[in-house]
Amino acid sequence: MDENLEHSIQTQQKFDFYFLALVFTVLGLSIQTSQFSSKLQSVFEVAAWMSFMVSGLAGLSRMEWIPVFYASYSDLTEKKSFVREAKTGRPVKSESGKLLSDIDVEERIQHGENLIKERTKKMDAIETRGKVKYLLHKWLFVAGLALLIISRAVNLYSSSHSPAG
Repeated sequence: MDENLEHSIQTQQKFDFYFLALVFTVLGLSIQTSQFSSKLQSVFEVAAWMSFMVSGLAGLSRMEWIPVFYASYSDLTEKKSFVREAKTGRPVKSESGKLLSDIDVEERIQHGENLIKERTKKMDAIETRGKVKYLLHKWLFVAGLALLIISRAVNLYSSSHSPAG
């Protein structure tokens, strides 16, 4: 594998883990440091928590499917390699090491091409869901931060403008 690509993948993995931990850390800290001063402030605070929670769960779900995607991609690459090799006309051996007949090779090529189509569809679906989950993860975190800032600002404003007792 190309050194730059490997570095890119490792950096992305580190970022994914850091971002996921950050979401749950901010959720925990916002719950621990919450102070309710009004109904409006409470609504913003709880909405922030919900946003962080859904963001974190979307991130966890995405992380769960990343190994499945890589395993499927590896299998797809293997199938494509077999089909490409078999189409060259060179002799093809079975798993037991025996040479296959031309008819058997054609059947395996056809079966391999069908598997490639199926696997490609599944991988496209996994990739699309992964992108949606990442968008939810990222933007619900941003929304949670915005809601938390509003909540804390409302709390600060309401406590600084309350009548002195």
